[in-house]
Amino acid sequence: MNLDRPWQRLAGLLMIFLGLALYDPESPAALHRLLLPALLAAGAWALVQNVAVVAIATAVLGVIHLDSEAGGWIDRFAYPAITAAALLTLAAIGVQRFRRRIVETREARWSERGK
Repeated sequence: MNLDRPWQRLAGLLMIFLGLALYDPESPAALHRLLLPALLAAGAWALVQNVAVVAIATAVLGVIHLDSEAGGWIDRFAYPAITAAALLTLAAIGVQRFRRRIVETREARWSERGK
């Protein structure tokens, strides 16, 4: 387990506890439907310090909450935008890791071709 930046991880844990303490799943207010989940996502990022993990969780929860027939702007616009941003983040991370892997293994691949 990586224990670097303990204060940032502790702050993330406190953000998660605060968000869970204040969260009301039955409330239609934007605070409970949008801002507190964003606080929970920020706390998760500070705790695990991995953007890909938070993007996967955000995309999954966003897909679960997609409802184009809903009357509220959060369901019709905010959740699809957040889901799209999470999926684009995952795609960018995937492309970046693929390109890095290609650069790192280039010499080994070319040496195998020369034999």
